[in-house]
Amino acid sequence: MTKLMMRRTKLVKIAGAKVDTQLSQVGREVGPTAKMFSIGAKIDANNGLAPGFDIVRVVLAVAVVAWHSVPIASRDTAWFDDARVAWVPGYAILAVFFGLSGFLITGSAQRLSLGNFLLNRGLRIFPALIVETALSAIILGTIFTTLSLSEYFSHHQTWEYFTSLFGYIKYYLPGVFNDNPIPQVNLSLWTVPYELLCYFIMSVFIIFGALKRPWLVVLAAAIFAFVSIALWIIGIQQESSLFIERGAYAVFVGRASRLLICFLLGIAAYLFRYKIPYSKTLFLGCCVYLAGLSLLSPPDLESYPLLNVVIGPVAVYICVFLGASEIPTAALFRKGDYSYGIYLYGAPIQQAMRALVHSESALINFLVSMPAILIFAAFSWHLIEKPVLHMRRHFSFVARVRN
Repeated sequence: MTKLMMRRTKLVKIAGAKVDTQLSQVGREVGPTAKMFSIGAKIDANNGLAPGFDIVRVVLAVAVVAWHSVPIASRDTAWFDDARVAWVPGYAILAVFFGLSGFLITGSAQRLSLGNFLLNRGLRIFPALIVETALSAIILGTIFTTLSLSEYFSHHQTWEYFTSLFGYIKYYLPGVFNDNPIPQVNLSLWTVPYELLCYFIMSVFIIFGALKRPWLVVLAAAIFAFVSIALWIIGIQQESSLFIERGAYAVFVGRASRLLICFLLGIAAYLFRYKIPYSKTLFLGCCVYLAGLSLLSPPDLESYPLLNVVIGPVAVYICVFLGASEIPTAALFRKGDYSYGIYLYGAPIQQAMRALVHSESALINFLVSMPAILIFAAFSWHLIEKPVLHMRRHFSFVARVRN
């Protein structure tokens, strides 16, 4: 009888624990914050992972390659510049990239010290960039230059190109791609200095504890938008003789302004992820909104500050929604994160294919370039990026905290 009572007591305890667990789960799902309908809860349901971001990164990187196919392949791009449906993707592709970056690195920024955060970011960005820059200057340059090897390696442009290793981007190699519509070896790298600026902004947030006060990040984004619009209305000029005015234009008014404000919005989206609804209706509404905008006449490219307000938040929500969703991923892209490699090697390979094929078709340039781009992206991931990521685990700062 005693054993029977003990067994009955044990069964009651187990059943009670299960009920408590179920009630706790229900409480979390129907609590006052409605976390079951939020972006944060959706990510939590996947064990803290956002599986959709893997494919979103790749799609954005491939979209950059597709976008660059037009100016790289053809000298006549007026038709594309005037295309109604093209201007919204042209604004949004890189903006969403930076919004995604802001969302994804905020978690590690909250967990890591400032020094460890910067080291973490540096190891993620620079090794692959160093290899790509060296290959472009030493291998690609020697193959496609019209100069002799002695002239090529004694030319100042060859060695100046290596400043890209440190984020001071140079686009030209002597005698390389001079017969292409645009001779820049890697026009994608213009975003690297602004990515480093974003890390500086995040460092400021870490120092002053802004990530613990989410509304300060929202305020920073609002101030950035206000300053951008004010400077745009005033008519600040990119060609000013004053360095500070040129710098203000580049940061607040020019094409880079969309990158910075979307980075801030991505940080805010992560910090407010439990308050941002995971809503298919809202997602579809955002898509319809952007589709409607794309049917309007393309705005002046100098109107980025206005577009940052009109498009930026919507584009970032679409990115975050997709990132939190379960999106099927092709088997090839389940083997690694090839997005950074695609971004780094896309333009140089497209330029090489343009020099070899001589076709002015953007579609042909894209199709003949993508296989080689994917091969080099896989090389970058498996031989450069992944080993560095693995090596980081042996450092004390990641032994305690995972990024």
